[in-house]
Formats: sequence, C-alpha cells, structure tokens
Amino acid sequence: MAVLRSSPIVHKRCMILLGGYEPIPPDRQYHRFVRELQRFERTWNVAATASDVMLSPDGLVASWQIETQGPNWRVDTDYVLLRWDDMVATDFARSEWSRISGGIVSLIDFIVSGTAFRYFATNWRYGVFFVYPIMLLLAFAALAILAGYGWIRFELPYAALIAPLVSIGIFAGLLRWPGRPMYLAYILDDWIYADELTRWNRTDLDARVDRFAAELVARMGDQSYDEVVFGAQSFGAAMQPEVVDRALRIAPNLGKVKRLNLLSTGSSLLKVGLHPSARWLRDAVTRVSSHPAIFWVEYQARADIINFFKVDPIAAMGLPRTGKPIVQNARIRNMLEKRTYRRFQLDFFRLHRQLGMANDVRYYYDYLMICCGPVALETRAMFPDSMVGLFTADGSFLGAQADTKADTARSSKAMP
Repeated sequence: MAVLRSSPIVHKRCMILLGGYEPIPPDRQYHRFVRELQRFERTWNVAATASDVMLSPDGLVASWQIETQGPNWRVDTDYVLLRWDDMVATDFARSEWSRISGGIVSLIDFIVSGTAFRYFATNWRYGVFFVYPIMLLLAFAALAILAGYGWIRFELPYAALIAPLVSIGIFAGLLRWPGRPMYLAYILDDWIYADELTRWNRTDLDARVDRFAAELVARMGDQSYDEVVFGAQSFGAAMQPEVVDRALRIAPNLGKVKRLNLLSTGSSLLKVGLHPSARWLRDAVTRVSSHPAIFWVEYQARADIINFFKVDPIAAMGLPRTGKPIVQNARIRNMLEKRTYRRFQLDFFRLHRQLGMANDVRYYYDYLMICCGPVALETRAMFPDSMVGLFTADGSFLGAQADTKADTARSSKAMP
C-alpha cells in the first residue's frame, strides 16, 4: 500500500479520446465501448453503467458518462470523443482509381524522402508494414499482366484489343478480392492521409484541430475533475501534440491548477514525425514534452506491427531528451485469454486496436481501468507492478482505506 500513501485517488475523471483513422461515427463508437465495458465488468468483478451518447451543438464532440463501482469504491467518468470520423469517411468515398494513384504517389514520396528507410532503421517491423501495400499492388499488377499476356500467348480472338481490357479487369477485381479483406484500400487511404498530414496541407485540418484544442482547454478548466486524461490512439497520437500545443497557446496557464495527463497507444507519431516535411510536428512534440505541467506515457506492444515497439519517439526524431513520454511495454498476449488471442493473432488491425479495448485477464495495462478505475494514470505508469494487486477478487480496491483516512485527516484540519 506504500504506492498509495501520497498518490491521489480518482473519484471523477475526464477521459478525452482522439482516435485513429477509422470512419466510425459516434453511435458505433459508443456501442463498441459499451460492449467492452461489459467485458471489463467480468474481468475486474465491478459494476459499470454508461449514459446515452450526446453530441455537442456543432456535432464535433461526442460524450457519455460512465459510473463504475466496486464494493468499496466508485468513479464517475466523462468520456469525450473528439470526432474526425467524417473526414475519414470522405477519404473512403474516393474512387478506386483515385485511391490507387494517390496511394502510389504517397508511398513513392515516403521512399524518395528517405522516410521509409528511417522506418526500417528505427523498427524493422514497421518497415514491413510500410512495404505490405506495395507488395500487394505489385502482386496484383503481375497477375493482371500475366492474364493479359495469356490472352495474347494463346492467340485468342482480338488479342491486341482485348488483352489490355483483361488486365485492367483482373486488376480491378483483385482490388476488391482479396484486396479489400486484406485491407489494401484502407491502408492506401491511410498513407494518402499520412502524406497530407506531413505537409499539413489538408484544408479541413486546421479548423478541426482548433476545435479539439478549445475542447481540451474547456475540460481542463472544469474544477470538478480529479484527473483529466487526453488519450490518443494510432493516427490520433500523431495529431495529439499539435492539439495540446494549440491548447497551450489558447491558455498559457493550462495545467497550473491540475496536471494534464497524456496517454498514447499504438502510436503513429513516428509515421509522420520521421518525414522531413513534418517539422511542425517535431516542434510541437518538443514544446509539449518539455512542459512541466504535462505527464505523458506511451504504451507499446510487440504484437502490434502498426506501432514502433521499444522505440523512444523523442530519441528517434533527434529531439532534446525530456524524460517524456515514458515508454512502457504492454503484452497483448497477457491481456487476453489464449483462445481470444489465437483468434486475433493474424488480424493485425484487431491487435492494433486492443490497447483501446477491455482485457479478458487482469493485467497492469487495461484501457477501461485507465478510463474508469480509481487509480490515477501517473500512479499507474510509475508503479505498474502494483496495479493488479490493488484489486481483490471481489473487485474491492485496497486503496480505498487509505483514501478514507486521507479524507478524515483533511476534514479534521478543516474543523474550527
């Protein structure tokens, strides 16, 4: 219990999330969260309820309230979702040929700029992820050309006219199957957006990030919260430093009353930050990571090939060391039952999402416990080995007694 003697116990939290590159609207995000909340209840033997989802007047922020209880503790959480799913949906609506041409141009840019080689030098597994869509496109093109050549080779009717049409048709068919089940379209859209983000040349981006920064400032100004956590997943983690940097410009005293806690998982920060054109991001990271009122932890996983495992992003970008973010390893295999892990083992996107979902097994890293539990994120990050043991089999929290004594002491001091 020494861990909790000077550590704050959370009774009310604001959990802000900037998610990844997914065209999933708030109602679907909410239903996914409620499903995971039920799994969280079973794993930790607690009770949790969620309110209906609400939208801000401009529709750009979705939120719901969560009440979580164990036998001797309770936490109220405002869960705030910063929306950019509409931007992703717009990308997904582009034509197939626009996606292919744009994707190829973007991938070539990451190669010519030397960024792809930095991926391999920094983390070879991420380099393999970069090569994946290139290999698929080359394989599909080879099969399509082979089919057209076969039409000519066997001297079929109108070979010179029909062979190119056969190749085009075969290539288009392969893009749909097996291309779509193999996430080719998704990944190409993702790399097109990455290319746009490195240069910050997307017209709808500035206004959206300004809106997110304003929301962060407003939530930090709410004194009812014991803790504010700004979490970012995947591509959201590449945008998170810019949101925080703009919030600091709006409110220079941000964090003066309460600490701002940053959480990044499955981070794509280096996907953008290693590109020479992403100077804006490296500058934002430098300012955010050195800010005294900010705590920042990044969780990485070996099983997730869409993150830079065991890599300090500050060092990888050649920025001044600040000790932030703290980088910790989260073993996805230890979060899930064996049969669950086997089911997801070959689905790299599902493993990539796990650090934003509930666990089957009690483990020091648990996204839902970060959102809904009584332990502050900083305490959790600084004392990871103590986290599981703080909760008994019936869901009781061993820190509740220490919290009660602290409350009693504060009340006694307040008495005249």
